[in-house]
Amino acid sequence: MYRFVFAEWLRMRRLRLTWVLLALLLGILALQVNGMLSELEGLKTEVETGISLSDDTPLSPNQIEGNLFLIELREKDLRYPAFIGTVARLSTGFGWFFVILFTVVFGGEDFNRRTLPVILARGVRRRDYLIARILALWLAMGMAVVIIMVLASACGPYVHMQVTDDPISLIGLGDALLWVLRSWLTCLPFIVAVLFWAVLARNMGPALGVGIGLHTLEYLYGLVIPFLAVVSASADLIGGDVPLIYRLQIKLFSITLGYNADLFLYWGAPYMRDPIFVAQTLGLNDVSLMPTTPTYALALLSGYTVLFFGLTLWLLQRRDVTYGP
Repeated sequence: MYRFVFAEWLRMRRLRLTWVLLALLLGILALQVNGMLSELEGLKTEVETGISLSDDTPLSPNQIEGNLFLIELREKDLRYPAFIGTVARLSTGFGWFFVILFTVVFGGEDFNRRTLPVILARGVRRRDYLIARILALWLAMGMAVVIIMVLASACGPYVHMQVTDDPISLIGLGDALLWVLRSWLTCLPFIVAVLFWAVLARNMGPALGVGIGLHTLEYLYGLVIPFLAVVSASADLIGGDVPLIYRLQIKLFSITLGYNADLFLYWGAPYMRDPIFVAQTLGLNDVSLMPTTPTYALALLSGYTVLFFGLTLWLLQRRDVTYGP
């Protein structure tokens, strides 16, 4: 088993896509951090002048208060060592799409090249093959996380100096490292779920289309459903009748992989797709029809991992792999 995992690891290292995706992710992270610094500078300018930079109109007291709140959040995110956790969090944005793409390509490679029968003919059991592939992919994601965090640790002091004149302190380093750990752990259910589609389709194209398509739909839903969940909960409190179709959409989104990955990753910290954060931003009741408990998300992610692993193993055991896609 260990030798097979090591062999899979070597195959991934030789795959050009591995390094291309890592370089792209690092480039995107650099742009996002630069964007956060520019946004922070713009917010400070608006507060100092009282004028909106977008349309040159005076800001209302509520808008200034909102800017001060955002400034506090941005400065907290960009200070060192919290910056390490911020980079870990940012890496999961586009990072999930890269995880899906890499898992589909590497997971479906043996089907496309028709090398799986050769591997199994050497005495490798299908269960061991699946476990080794999952572990190799997960370890590869862990190595990518380590590389990103080393760079974040090196660049963090420079970013800190751009944000504040306060001296660097190690307070909060433990929380930052927990962000890193959770970002790696959340890769596992994505890997197992995408591998299921790769084994089911036995072809990179359909598996990639389903994986990217579902996650894109999930992401777009995440921009709307938290608002709907908060407004609907407020309507419930005042005796309003929330339509069944809205309740079903909220319930469906609350069990999706992406939402629960975010819920587990942030572990109670406010974020833009968090219903409680949405409620506070809108000034509504601090309630939601969606679950917001990280332990609930962890249990659901664990359940998804076990479910998709079982389905993939069952499919692989029953599938005739003597031919290609």
